[in-house]
Amino acid sequence: TLVPADSNPGRVTVTLGGVGRNIAENLCRLGKRVLMVTAVGEDAHAQQIQQSCRELGIDLSHSLTVPNARTSTYLCLNDAEGEIVGAVSDMAIYDALTPAYLSTKLEVLNRASLVVVDANLPPESLAFLAANLTPPLFADPVSVRKAGRLHEILSRLTAMKPNRPEASLLTGVEIQSNADLPRAAEAFFSLGLKNVFISLGGEGVYYDDGHERGILPCFPSPVVNTTGCGDAFLAAVACAWQDGHTLREMALRGLAASAICACTDSAVSPLITPDAIESMVQNA
Repeated sequence: TLVPADSNPGRVTVTLGGVGRNIAENLCRLGKRVLMVTAVGEDAHAQQIQQSCRELGIDLSHSLTVPNARTSTYLCLNDAEGEIVGAVSDMAIYDALTPAYLSTKLEVLNRASLVVVDANLPPESLAFLAANLTPPLFADPVSVRKAGRLHEILSRLTAMKPNRPEASLLTGVEIQSNADLPRAAEAFFSLGLKNVFISLGGEGVYYDDGHERGILPCFPSPVVNTTGCGDAFLAAVACAWQDGHTLREMALRGLAASAICACTDSAVSPLITPDAIESMVQNA
């Protein structure tokens, strides 16, 4: 049990992560060809990330190396049940991903069949990408603190995965119960968003596109760690969208990916595969 303001016995592990990198790895493990545009420093963390991406098959050739900068680091404290009780996010290096830099990557990005962005990017960079990218655009809000950066580009997004606090922030609809979810979705649609998946944490997900909507519960799974479950969800949803599945089928595959992620202690489960997801969905 966590004792605040004290030194707690526990276990410390170092893994590669970050919302964008986690989604990229999940997409690779789900059989997609992935190019990632990000920024790293010249430290040991950068070397670890570059080596891992090479092994996974993630193309970092269009990413930026920032001299004398700290590669982004996320420090997460989990309780005995695997739930996050606190975290520190050091993402200042992403300020280097300016519109000027990203303008040099438009040609390669516009050759993609789908682009995923996260709200670690500066607002002006997100606006630039929204205005200049032609592929379908999926987004992850990252956190309540950063979700507001997506507000001005909602009309350009094909799909997004906020949790309840992030959805409330972006729509102005206070979500006190599941009965408020359709109103929040309608507010999203009025702002131009096309498909929304509102994470309900351990209760599952609410999906809506203005025509098809519903709530799906989580798949039964032992929970070792919840970090990265949302990233697995969005990656699986993006794959399902490309494969032509319905919104409900997309949500089911996202939940299956989340369940697979939850039963391992890393942010991306090595057990995630297309077959593992399909097996879980078909046996539900």
